[in-house]
Amino acid sequence: MHFTEATLVFLGMTGMMTLYVGGQAIVTGERAYRWYTIYSLCWSCYFIVKVFDPFESTPYDTVAYGCCRVVIPMISYLCYYSFADALLNFQENLPRVYRLFRQTQAVLLLYVLTEIITCLLWPGWVEIPAHEWIHSAVRVGVAVVSVWGIVHASHRRDTLVNYFLVGSSLLLVGALTSMLLSLSMSPEQVPLWEEPLFYLQVGIASELLCFSLGLSYKNKLVEVEKATTEQALLLEREQRKVAQLRTHFFTNISHEFRTPLTLLIGPLTQLIQSSPGDVTFRMMHRQASRLLTLVNQLLDLTKLDAGQLLPRLQAGDLPRFLRGLAGSFASLADSRDIRLLVDADEQPTTSFYDADKLEKIVDNLIGNALKFTPAGGVVQVRYRYDTGQKQATIQVADTGPGIPPEQQVRIFERFYQSPQTMQSGTGIGLALVQELVSVLHGQVTLSSQPGEGATFTVTLPISLEAGTSTIPFQQTELPVTASLRPDLVDEGPARLTNPDEVQPDAGELPLLLLIDDNDDVRQYLRMLFTTNYRLLEAENGRQGLAKASQLLPDLVVCDLMMPDMDGLAFCEGLRQQVATDHIPVILLTAKADIDSRIDGLRRGADDYVAKPFHPLDLQTRVQNLLQQRRRLRDRFSREFRLQPTNVVVSSAEERFLQQAISVVENHLADSTFDVEALSGALNLSRMQLHRKLKALTNQSATEFVRQLRLQRAADLLRQRSATVSEVAFGVGFESLSYFTKAFRDQYGTVPSEFK
Repeated sequence: MHFTEATLVFLGMTGMMTLYVGGQAIVTGERAYRWYTIYSLCWSCYFIVKVFDPFESTPYDTVAYGCCRVVIPMISYLCYYSFADALLNFQENLPRVYRLFRQTQAVLLLYVLTEIITCLLWPGWVEIPAHEWIHSAVRVGVAVVSVWGIVHASHRRDTLVNYFLVGSSLLLVGALTSMLLSLSMSPEQVPLWEEPLFYLQVGIASELLCFSLGLSYKNKLVEVEKATTEQALLLEREQRKVAQLRTHFFTNISHEFRTPLTLLIGPLTQLIQSSPGDVTFRMMHRQASRLLTLVNQLLDLTKLDAGQLLPRLQAGDLPRFLRGLAGSFASLADSRDIRLLVDADEQPTTSFYDADKLEKIVDNLIGNALKFTPAGGVVQVRYRYDTGQKQATIQVADTGPGIPPEQQVRIFERFYQSPQTMQSGTGIGLALVQELVSVLHGQVTLSSQPGEGATFTVTLPISLEAGTSTIPFQQTELPVTASLRPDLVDEGPARLTNPDEVQPDAGELPLLLLIDDNDDVRQYLRMLFTTNYRLLEAENGRQGLAKASQLLPDLVVCDLMMPDMDGLAFCEGLRQQVATDHIPVILLTAKADIDSRIDGLRRGADDYVAKPFHPLDLQTRVQNLLQQRRRLRDRFSREFRLQPTNVVVSSAEERFLQQAISVVENHLADSTFDVEALSGALNLSRMQLHRKLKALTNQSATEFVRQLRLQRAADLLRQRSATVSEVAFGVGFESLSYFTKAFRDQYGTVPSEFK
């Protein structure tokens, strides 16, 4: 085989590899593919010019041949260094090699520009021996830099590096062999194995083959990494979905647990109050309350796993708050003959803290301390505030048996039970404490020696100003409702202190609508309110909305989670109807978290009570809401009676009254205008209008219209602009005697003597 034929074979091999890699460069856009393609094309062009000399017998023969013969190899070396960096990421993995390659590229670029300019000015420059020595020196420099880079890259044990090293080494051997043979080459034709460029071709072809294999391997690595990333994202998405499903499951199961607990704790509380000496009822109440606490703790742990528990700060007196928490355990401590001491620094200003989470933290720590402190022992709660660090330190110390060192390292693990707690604990409380403290960006530590008690120290960032808080939070003005504590029972009276206060008159009790899909819950609510109220019942929100629209109750107690229509949809439907938008609603639900509370209040509820509830708590809330409505009714009655056209419109009830007053005033002179006409103008039935006006003004629809007629008559009589007969007929009275009687009943004097 002649050298020309070998060159054609070489060009065919490199051409196929160049086409394949060039296509990959277009598809993937990878830098390594682009530099490989340019690098391969440069060597192909070099051998076409060197072997076939397409510029022979042309005016540009000397200059073009010289430039291509010298410049193209140098450009290929520039592409080689860029390809190496793109393939192996030298900038991050081998920064010293990267810097040397960059400097070499700069030198080669300067050499290429110099060669081009010299060839243009001196066409015979490439033919003199001095040029060949300079060119060989540059090639040797490139070889030295390549060897140095190969040696440094060889320290990395990586398959991709091995492809690069083998390919570069083969090219280096072929180039050095070619260079040595070219310096001693005879001008006569020699066999193929003595041709210098043949060894360069073999080195380049071998290198390109290794580089092609390396690129294929890198492409495989990229695909594997992409598949791994996609799999990780899919796994993360699935885990997030599972966490959401688990949270949803625990929320629903919590609701299912809270409903029977409501029916246990509520009646037990009443039994304890009616039979304070019965120990059995107290024991049953303690265990039911403990079950409720466990349900709440499991739900909190699930929300922590799902990332749904966030700090929610509110303003308050933190020392006073802690003293209240500790004080709620006073009776339990006394019953166990344990001294419960509180040492809390006073703060000059209000602080901002998450009362709900802090209550759970302190309750768990004090409860544990009382559980393991023997009779005659001491449990001390200490609070200190560091002004410089802006952090609070809460310590709960006891004089119990202490915790051995081997158990202290696991004491905050979930479901871990030490031998002392194996029979009475669940391993949830302290794990919940640690995770709640982490949510508040604080720390909890344990200090204990066997036989010397244990001290739990909680350090929390507490700001005295909301704007300088180190905890991300959403401030809320809603008070946090204290939950029922285990082992504690309110021994106060279980009846309304003065039920007559909520009655509009002695002959008619307030009408309550009770909505719950659980028959037992409705029966329990009926038992609570049957003495002082008239009751309606509904099994779901849709049925309750129909009854509320028809009968207009004075107040609604409604469950949140119900089939067909839940409590939130019921509230929205109630507020969208003119006839029912004034009716107060108490949502009764197992979803006790602050987000559910805020959502319920925003959707139209007037109050929010978490299950299980204290019966007196619910009774008092109903009483208070009815008292508020009574005061509001008295205010409306006074305002529209004094200034019928100037009521300040600031609520749905006031807007309704303003509309009703406007309709009546527009028909004052029409003696045929009656209640039927008024209800038609307001798009209400006669019964709906009567009950709504009765609820807002304590007057029937007939009394409402007559009151406005008499009010306008009094205004006209004060102005003395007409006679009594003209005034009576002008405000819609057809009988002068009836007008005189009604006016005297209202103002205590006859119209002719009114001033």
